Amino acid sequence: MKNLTPLSLRHTPIQNRVLRIRLTASVALYGAALGSAAILISIITRTGKFDTAEHLAFTPGLISALTGAIAVTLITPLAIYHLRNNADESGGILLWLALGLGFGVASSFVTGGLFPLNVVLITFVEDNIRLGELPSLLAEGAFQGIRSFFIDGALSIYTWFLAGALFGIGGWIIDKFNASPNPVAAKYGTWVVTLLFGLTIVAFAAFGPPETLETFG
Repeated sequence: MKNLTPLSLRHTPIQNRVLRIRLTASVALYGAALGSAAILISIITRTGKFDTAEHLAFTPGLISALTGAIAVTLITPLAIYHLRNNADESGGILLWLALGLGFGVASSFVTGGLFPLNVVLITFVEDNIRLGELPSLLAEGAFQGIRSFFIDGALSIYTWFLAGALFGIGGWIIDKFNASPNPVAAKYGTWVVTLLFGLTIVAFAAFGPPETLETFG
């Protein structure tokens, strides 16, 4: 019996893999929500000094939100899967704040690099360019993304730092639920918290007072 006791106190490799995948997926989803919110807010913060801050119209807002989510998804899943490889124990708050800092910096610049493509797609969907022109404009946008990576990324860095802080705090809470010894909290609580946090943040970015959102950049 004494040889079985240590085995009974820790997760099997299969269980740990399930926890690791669930943590990666839930944090990636939360990160995508933050990415959608951050790009919408960063656009509002660029309002001119003598202009009134406004939300984007539905179509540009939706495309921009998807661009932010895609940019974050290029980074987050791979990073979380490898940096939180021991998912049966939750990480500390300092670890998650450090991950949040990396999230904010990396996402800001990757989103900046995708911004010209975002503009091209919005222009196309709003019927301001023809289908035949789309490939060449996408190629041009990709080349412009090299410059935009640095310029737009730097312009939005403050907003993304705030997103990184929320990522760290939210990720830490999600990690706590995922590693909980309570199977119900681990299996369902992880997703409830992820959706609650993510949808709340996106809703605030999409419908919150523009004059308030403008101060986050």
